[in-house]
Amino acid sequence: MARIVLCLPALSSHAAVHGVLARELARRGHDCRFVGAGGLTEYARREDVALETLGFDEMDMRSAGLWRVLRATARATRDWIERGPDALARLAPDLVVADQAEPGASLAAEAAGLPRVTMAVALPLDRDEAIPPPFVGWPMLEGDRGRRRNRGGWRVADALMTPQSRALAAGCRAHGLPVRARLSDWISPELDLRQWVPALDFPHDPGAGARPVGPLRDGEAGGVDLPDDLSETLSDDGRPLVFASLGTLQGGRAGLFRAIAGAAEDLGVRLLLAHAGGLDPARVAALPGRPLVRAFWPQRALLARVSACVTHAGLNTVLDCVAHRVPMVAVPLAFEQPAIAARLAHHGVARVVPGRRATRAGIREALASVLGNAAYSAALRGLSAEMASAGGAARAADYLEGFLAARGVLRPAPRSAAGLS
Repeated sequence: MARIVLCLPALSSHAAVHGVLARELARRGHDCRFVGAGGLTEYARREDVALETLGFDEMDMRSAGLWRVLRATARATRDWIERGPDALARLAPDLVVADQAEPGASLAAEAAGLPRVTMAVALPLDRDEAIPPPFVGWPMLEGDRGRRRNRGGWRVADALMTPQSRALAAGCRAHGLPVRARLSDWISPELDLRQWVPALDFPHDPGAGARPVGPLRDGEAGGVDLPDDLSETLSDDGRPLVFASLGTLQGGRAGLFRAIAGAAEDLGVRLLLAHAGGLDPARVAALPGRPLVRAFWPQRALLARVSACVTHAGLNTVLDCVAHRVPMVAVPLAFEQPAIAARLAHHGVARVVPGRRATRAGIREALASVLGNAAYSAALRGLSAEMASAGGAARAADYLEGFLAARGVLRPAPRSAAGLS
């Protein structure tokens, strides 16, 4: 048995993925817990994973603009650097799994003298001039022209990330570590687990440690059933089903939900809408077309039954759509969502509608173009098959156990059914 801590930001989508990995590791006999800000308490309880809090709280990121996000990430990194090393040393784990999105956790692990690996729950933060930065919605552009454009993009990204870079550099100096000020500097060169798979990405070299494992989910991808009450509610009435979700941080965008509901009404499809608690009853009642609305739906079970999805291009929803071969209308809103949407368009599995064009008419046109379109279905078949073969949580746990065995913490174990590549 090994003691493993998973260090992550206090975000619902990140906690859900780390929770799956923690449960798989616990099933194999390992002692796992989350480490992070106080805001993780609710999510750790939901995931049934023990939590060690570091005594600080991260900013509420719901509907946050760019500058607020940049300030919040820099402050969280400083807090991790200040409080993380002592907390991790006290826990004395055999391994730290640090979320790529919080480089301060990786720095804290190294400062505490602990072995660490990383995990990309969102779009990986690879720094490669062959591709645009993971914060912009640029299409792939090959050759010298593309590299020049991308270099310019990386310079802008570096300037925007200056507060966090300064925090990392200062933390390195304070703890006697080689100075590494960029987010990509903290991706583990030995083992970096990734939900993302190469077939969905722009072509580039992800680095020696990259191990794509596909979506980390509980159970089989197709084995999620709807509760009986929902099965009756969603009985076939001859209309295509369309699911719409803007994730857990953007669920209060009433205007965008109105546009989506209006587009569905115009096309005569049946809309199932999830707002993550962002809409009050009055706003729900004002939506056109009488959609079926809940704060949360059993997403994977629903995607097994719908004909299309309108999404913010958050990675977890995107991966679930690809797994169930559901074409998407992507309306990217924040963070790495524009970059994910650009990759979906590149591979022919989504129509992208930028926020400024996300009107009732714009969404209606995009949704009409993906419904029943054989080209999207064909593209999704190949991507879904590659993602299914990536191994998921079982393979991620295999990689971690292999890492520990190589360091003498565990005896080498037989390979799981997922196998290792």
